Amino acid sequence: MTTTSTKLQKDIEFCIDELDLTNEQIGELLRACENLSDISCEYFCEEFVVDDNTETDIHDPEYLHINEVNRIYYNNT
Repeated sequence: MTTTSTKLQKDIEFCIDELDLTNEQIGELLRACENLSDISCEYFCEEFVVDDNTETDIHDPEYLHINEVNRIYYNNT
């Protein structure tokens, strides 16, 4: 098997086993990854897709709180 077909096989396995995608969804994801310098589907999903079904908070409400940003901005001008 060539490297390209091995990569494609791994991408399709990931799409089916981990993401439970339909054939149409798999095709869309493969085309999107190909357009992004031929990255793997797993890499794309881990780095760029946010899953809201996690137990931990994604956003820290105190990180860059708007009141703090305004205080810093308006006191330093």
